[in-house]
Amino acid sequence: MRPAAEYRPDIDGLRAIAVLAVFVFHLNRRWLPGGFFGVDIFFVISGYLITSIIRRDCEGGRFRFGRFYQRRIARLLPAFFAVSVATTVGAALVYSPQDLASTGATLSASAASVANLKFLLQGNYFALSPDSQPFLHCWSLSVEEQFYLLFPAAFLLLYRRPRALIWLCGLSFVCYVGLSRVRPEWAFYLLPSRAWELLVGSALVGRALPTGALPTGALPTRAQPTPTLPGRALPTGALTGRTLPTGALPTRALPSRARKQVVSWIGLAFIGVSFLYGQYPVLPVAGAACLLLSGASFLCSRPLVLIGRMSYSLYLWHWPVFSLVDYQFCWQPSIVRLALKVFLSLGAAAACFFFIEQPGRIVLNHPGKRRLAFAALACSLATLIPLGIVVRNANYVNADARAIRNGGLRFNPNGRSGSMMLMGDSHGSMYGRVAVEIARERDLRLDVISVEAGDPLPNTSLWLDSLAVVKRERPDFLVLVCNWNKLADNRGRLTLALRELKPHAREILLLTQPPVLPDNANREAIRAGTRPPFHEDAMEREARLERNEFVKAAQGENVRVIDIEQLFARETGEIRFVDGRWNQLYQDRDHLSVAGAELVRPELLKAMSGFTASR
Repeated sequence: MRPAAEYRPDIDGLRAIAVLAVFVFHLNRRWLPGGFFGVDIFFVISGYLITSIIRRDCEGGRFRFGRFYQRRIARLLPAFFAVSVATTVGAALVYSPQDLASTGATLSASAASVANLKFLLQGNYFALSPDSQPFLHCWSLSVEEQFYLLFPAAFLLLYRRPRALIWLCGLSFVCYVGLSRVRPEWAFYLLPSRAWELLVGSALVGRALPTGALPTGALPTRAQPTPTLPGRALPTGALTGRTLPTGALPTRALPSRARKQVVSWIGLAFIGVSFLYGQYPVLPVAGAACLLLSGASFLCSRPLVLIGRMSYSLYLWHWPVFSLVDYQFCWQPSIVRLALKVFLSLGAAAACFFFIEQPGRIVLNHPGKRRLAFAALACSLATLIPLGIVVRNANYVNADARAIRNGGLRFNPNGRSGSMMLMGDSHGSMYGRVAVEIARERDLRLDVISVEAGDPLPNTSLWLDSLAVVKRERPDFLVLVCNWNKLADNRGRLTLALRELKPHAREILLLTQPPVLPDNANREAIRAGTRPPFHEDAMEREARLERNEFVKAAQGENVRVIDIEQLFARETGEIRFVDGRWNQLYQDRDHLSVAGAELVRPELLKAMSGFTASR
């Protein structure tokens, strides 16, 4: 049996500083503008500890991929699974269907270790609506997961060539600098531009641990090696309760006590400046490196060490709690939300750490239960990824170009009272749930060929594919809804579209565009004190109404236009923002929520009944 390795409480203390910085930043960005750099510090810690563990096992001839990933499964999976399920349940209770659908999509991406790519396609981390993205913090987990999947094999090839890590680190840093100038979102989210931070930690081990300097001691059970696994990685700040092998910083490599103190205070100064000013990630990375090398004693206080050990659970829980509280209680005073966030986050993190994270690690990390650990991983992925897909598809009805080439999305396929088709862009998809309910209520077959961010009008490939579906299916009711801004440069596109569609649809229903909210009509502004009434910008309103008049002029023969203006705009010009139950009627500035779309449902049914009666 191998001897236990020395436990370094200063690393837990450094974790505590990092996770508390992220926590405070997410509570209020103004309090600690650079608190998000806690993520960068955890990347350095992760690279340092993982490389130490792999190198120690390689030197002792004990490294096995199976055992390596078993440890990470044991460390990460129990808490992540619990938080994922709890967050999804909470989102189902609090979110609108559209936001619940987005939660499902990001759950699947997080479980599949590609959350960073999902958010890269979705937008800037600092611009995304924070209260509707409870898995937003998982982007950093995915970066680490991708690194851990590649790094062990790469290290086995390079570990006799320590300079190779420094070269890789330099290449990644150059990639980061270059992308920051032309594609800042790519630099933020992608592994190639983030790997330098992890590799700084790896390079520290390479310099401090020459061949032969690594001991053969094992880590104690209470402080497992740095966790990671395929499909599930440690979030920033989650390297709790980890230990560094005895001798990872040999005595001969350490500076004198005075020099160590100087290096540690320099590191702390670098981190403090980065937290206060929020610029230059080189500073927190360099600061973390200094503190790791010096083993600062001021990081060993019991409160810091305890928070550091709990940092994985705290990181996992705090962001979903913050999101759900902000979403549900956006009308409440900020002090109420602040108290709820702190109390619920700390309580959930402590309960998760003591009752899920630690017991789960002990069970799954037993050397004789490797098959159980990998079976648990497989079951987790087989549960969470499909769950996210089901949640997404059940709450947001939207096709894509590939689906349309295959005939669109079909609902109630055995409808015996006729057929219905929903065609358009995101303004069409916002009526998707209502269309599904109408189809089931009227026993209609429904085909959905609306595409978010698409252009279904003539002169596009999407138009040709959509027209082919209409010609083939020949629906009784074709509901065409667009953001009519698409007619700004060529209004003849609608005329041409109707001329092509009329022979193939019994009745065509067009819906006008609802009022557009001002920029300050959102939950974030409401939390800051903004209150209705909200009024549409005068010039924007004039242009929208003129486009709506053009659409209404298309009525005739088998075309009927449903004007929804009076449902959402009062005579005073005030936009109707909530219904009688305080449900928001808008998803964003110009898209209706499901609650808003429900207000249009009676008008759709009336128009369809009118056509039926006239036949």
